[in-house]
Amino acid sequence: MSKMAIQVQLAFEERFGSAPEHVIRAPGRVNLIGEHTDYSGGFVLPVALEHAVWIALRPRPDQRVVLHSLDFAETAELVLSEPQKIGRASCRERV
Repeated sequence: MSKMAIQVQLAFEERFGSAPEHVIRAPGRVNLIGEHTDYSGGFVLPVALEHAVWIALRPRPDQRVVLHSLDFAETAELVLSEPQKIGRASCRERV
């Protein structure tokens, strides 16, 4: 397990009291040649970056989603059965 994966898992355990079921890494990417040309017949060259988004998660028995950003030190709670208000750009709006 990578150093970042361990850090994400430990932060999850500290915040939520037990280990996550999954720790997932999604690498960043950029298109070096063009944008939106891949579906219109043009050339595009996607390249993966070392930067990534890490997510630790486990299911909950209720309809709540609790999000916490280590980089922004913000926490947001969402109730899936309730409409969400759009406000200041927080980690809730970035999901």
